[in-house]
Amino acid sequence: MTVTGTAGSITIRGSGFAVLTGPVDLQGVPSGTWVDSGLSVDLPAAGLYELDATVRAILNGDAGTNAYVRAHLFDVTAGLDVPDSETIVHQLIATAGTGPLNGGNGTGPIQVQYATAGPCTIRLEAARHDAVGSSSDADLASGPAGRTTLRWKRLA
Repeated sequence: MTVTGTAGSITIRGSGFAVLTGPVDLQGVPSGTWVDSGLSVDLPAAGLYELDATVRAILNGDAGTNAYVRAHLFDVTAGLDVPDSETIVHQLIATAGTGPLNGGNGTGPIQVQYATAGPCTIRLEAARHDAVGSSSDADLASGPAGRTTLRWKRLA
């Protein structure tokens, strides 16, 4: 068998999927600090990709607390945020006198198209923000109640 052609005529298709394997502590760092979740995918070549993440966060705080968790994608190879990938995953507003509720969990999506000039690593990062008061617990989570995932699909 003989194969002919140029490198420019070869198209690499593919996809990938990764799941966060354990909790990621966001409480142990200052408010607003991006934390590497340890969840990443490797894009194999230059091209246009669809990136999709489902991010689950747990957030607790006492009455009077207004805190939230954000997540975004970061291109480790280029050292840059993936444009338009930031989302609020969960916000807790625990107003005084609202009863025993002082926490919860939520899930936020990230869906973007991203063009790369070559192979690269994309990772999920998250940050806890204390707008009023201070949260008492903040984590990224993944388990039977909901997974934190990251996937890619090559479009062109």
